[in-house]
Amino acid sequence: MAVIPASGQGVTDYYQVTQNRQQYKRLQSRYGGPQIRDRWYVALDGFIKTDRAQLNNAYDGLIETNAVGKASWGVTVGWAHREKWAVEGSYARIPIHTQLAISQTNPPITARYTNERNAFTLRAKRLVLSTSKPWLRSGFWVSGGMWMLPGNNQPANSFSASGYRYQSQWETHEPFHLTSQTTVQSQTAALAELGIEYNVRLSNAVDLGMSVRKLWGLTNAVTTNATYTALREAPQMATLQGTGSGMSYGVTLRYSFSTQRNQTKILNVQGKSRLGFQ
Repeated sequence: MAVIPASGQGVTDYYQVTQNRQQYKRLQSRYGGPQIRDRWYVALDGFIKTDRAQLNNAYDGLIETNAVGKASWGVTVGWAHREKWAVEGSYARIPIHTQLAISQTNPPITARYTNERNAFTLRAKRLVLSTSKPWLRSGFWVSGGMWMLPGNNQPANSFSASGYRYQSQWETHEPFHLTSQTTVQSQTAALAELGIEYNVRLSNAVDLGMSVRKLWGLTNAVTTNATYTALREAPQMATLQGTGSGMSYGVTLRYSFSTQRNQTKILNVQGKSRLGFQ
């Protein structure tokens, strides 16, 4: 007779604990688990950067410059605070171009110069729209930052080409000659950035980000001076300035190597006494 109450009490306690645990998990799913306070991470960036040089003389559409895109890479170290703010410092290889083209020629004439520079970036980010529970880290971020590109002493580059230009297929082709001289500025160049990124949590430590960023060149990095000479026409001069202004489309893989968490007191949402917790 003494065993039965003890056994019944044990069964009652078992079901009470199980019920409390299920209720705790429901509250945790609704109101949150351990909240991330601070997080340090490293990242590998892959992106395509486009830029277009500034042209001062198009000569009635004869001389033009086109946007140029090139794939590049970078590495990043970042710190996130409460999954709402983040600060990043990164290193990347950034190409800056000047591209000169002459229309209506045979053969087509295009002269491109690429200056790849080491770039160091400081960026601030803010979460503006979460697409998951706060501790899952997925959502849209906006960012702003500055790029600094130390100068390099690359030698001047010369280019020359000759051909025939035509206004229409019925006109006589006119011979022309094009020469250009490209110089790289030795001083540090700067870019301003404004971007948006969507971040997806893949696991507790790994995130995947997809970003689009607009870049504004603040200083001139590459200068191309071109001279176009045609029969019966005065020589025409044009200058292209490569500042790096353009767009960046990237994918980032992040790994969090240090995370500090705060445990949310979700038992106080409905009260411990109602749940059977003491």
